[in-house]
Amino acid sequence: MSKAQFIRLMFNDISPKYDLLNDVLSLGTHRLWKKKLIRLSLQDKPVSALDCATGTGDIAFELKKNCPGSVMGIDFSQGMIDQAIERSKRNPHQVEFRVADIEKLPFTDKSFDITTISFGIRNVENLDQGLKELGRVARGVYILEFGRPQNNLFKKLYFGLLKLYVPLFGLVSKRKDAYEYLISSSEAFPSGEEFVSIMKKNMSFKIFGYTPVFGGIAYIYYARNEELL
Repeated sequence: MSKAQFIRLMFNDISPKYDLLNDVLSLGTHRLWKKKLIRLSLQDKPVSALDCATGTGDIAFELKKNCPGSVMGIDFSQGMIDQAIERSKRNPHQVEFRVADIEKLPFTDKSFDITTISFGIRNVENLDQGLKELGRVARGVYILEFGRPQNNLFKKLYFGLLKLYVPLFGLVSKRKDAYEYLISSSEAFPSGEEFVSIMKKNMSFKIFGYTPVFGGIAYIYYARNEELL
């Protein structure tokens, strides 16, 4: 089974409990991190936005509050899109959701002012191609992703505690492998300057940067052509 097939099946399976599991895993802090990503991405007052790996649509709905134009959420998991569509029926901020693959985005060049992706870029099978597509369809790219804490002691403590949680998530989600994958992928995924170098290789923007979140448990990356306000 390819990485893409594994990821798609995994997220289809956990989609009904995805929001609950995220809250438990991060003790709710993922919501604060996402708000920080949204604030950063909105500094340029975008009219339109594309949220990739949208999950149940939480970031897409928040973007729509501030973007008067088109806001779309895409995910390659049908289960996640089904959950997002159900949420849209109860949300006054209307967002269009569809199934699509980040590696083959069905949009013309610079269709959107900004593209966001939260905790999804490390799941892309061909990272270079995924980054190229994110940069192709938008004038600015904003990425929130797990990484490795910069302090070695904190890093060992964090991943050690995370591994203690896995049996609990296995009981709740019935997919212990999903959260074992979260740990292994976060430990191995490039972060900080290393990830920025990969962005620079695949995106034709002038300005790149990042900021660690909570000591480097996660990072917010950006790529754009104008200085942040």
